[in-house]
Amino acid sequence: MNAFPRLQAIRLYQKVTGRRFLEHLDELNRTQWLSRDELLNLQCNKLHRLLEYAYEHVPYYHRLFDRVGFRPADVLTDLTTMRKIPILTKAIIRENFDDLLTADLQRRKQMSPLTTGGSTGHPLIFMQDSNFRDYVTADIHRHLGWAGWQLGQVHAYIWGANFEAKTSQSIRVKLMNWALNRFVTNAYVLSEQSMSAFATQVRHRRPRILFGYPSSLYRFAEFVREHGFDDIKFDAIFASAEVLYPAQRQFIGEVFGGRMFNRYGTRELGGISCECEAHTGLHASIEDVYIEILKDGQPAKAKVGDIIVTNLNNYGMPFIRYSVEDMGAWRVEAHCPCGRELPMMDLALARRVDMFKTRDGRSVWGGFASPMFGMKGVKRFQLVQKSLDHVVARIVKDADLDEARLSEIERTVKMALGDNVNVEFEFPDEIAVYGSGKYRYAICEIDEPHARL
Repeated sequence: MNAFPRLQAIRLYQKVTGRRFLEHLDELNRTQWLSRDELLNLQCNKLHRLLEYAYEHVPYYHRLFDRVGFRPADVLTDLTTMRKIPILTKAIIRENFDDLLTADLQRRKQMSPLTTGGSTGHPLIFMQDSNFRDYVTADIHRHLGWAGWQLGQVHAYIWGANFEAKTSQSIRVKLMNWALNRFVTNAYVLSEQSMSAFATQVRHRRPRILFGYPSSLYRFAEFVREHGFDDIKFDAIFASAEVLYPAQRQFIGEVFGGRMFNRYGTRELGGISCECEAHTGLHASIEDVYIEILKDGQPAKAKVGDIIVTNLNNYGMPFIRYSVEDMGAWRVEAHCPCGRELPMMDLALARRVDMFKTRDGRSVWGGFASPMFGMKGVKRFQLVQKSLDHVVARIVKDADLDEARLSEIERTVKMALGDNVNVEFEFPDEIAVYGSGKYRYAICEIDEPHARL
């Protein structure tokens, strides 16, 4: 179908609602080609405007800035002054929710609630304004463009959908899905029936792009291979909102025959970074976020550290120096072959909530078990650390799983966590997704911090 009617529908929607997605998409498609100095200057000015607004209109930040002696104007000459502001955590947000909202009544009318998945049973509720929503949408579609997609071309999502959406909200979502020429299957209920229906849509509509959680993409790829749907192919597959393990990346790419793009973002902050067509790392969306990577509170430079993010677009509930509980590093390469000067980062393939603990005081990344992806006899798996001496290995098995492979799994766990660890096997028919619609393969239940998305 010609893209023009869809574009006109988006413009009409924007006129009625006051939204500005198309303008922001044009803006981001332009700014990505600015020089590094121009990008950093743009980012600094947006950061300054956000901080000034937060001090004037958000009670929590007004008190905090006065208490620590921080002045928003200082960032224009010295960005290191940002480190005067204490790190924002999920616990602080819960305790100070009302005071973190803008007192600007006009902006409050634009705000709507969102909830992170709460995979540990502690979901985070926060508020977003329309400016934030539009930039999030624009950033996603800018990244799709890096794979050659153009506005109006059909694309497909495996993503979480709200079961309790209001009728008006549901109508808006349907309208935007039509206008953007996209269709979605709900990752919350990724069943044989829903995947079969999704596969039928894919075979009929032939989307160029598939976008989803790595775990959901992997599960759909398994389904496609199991059913011999060799005609289901994509030009590009975007994996977002979870860790993308190397074995997942390889399998998904092999089944669907397309280029894999790793995209990093959270629901609270929107897009943070994404791979480009050169696949040399993830370009940070510094027009939308100010990113710090810290080790023991100081810049980690090229070393792995904690990722701290300030979103530059959500004035309704500013997230300033927010700990996303992930780890990453800046890439030392000065330039990317694609020509974009957006800084580049690598993820550490680990969230802090995926770190297991040992009796001798070590922290071990739960990804040590990633070789179980694709292991013969293992359809799906999950490792749960109950205590320093007890790990539960849940395995959805097929007929080929034998004792030798169970012994191999047990040896792998003991090598990583210690010979003292008892490995208990469970064999459920299915491993349920969490509230976010995603699978977690590695879960530490020992003093576990609240997880993101």
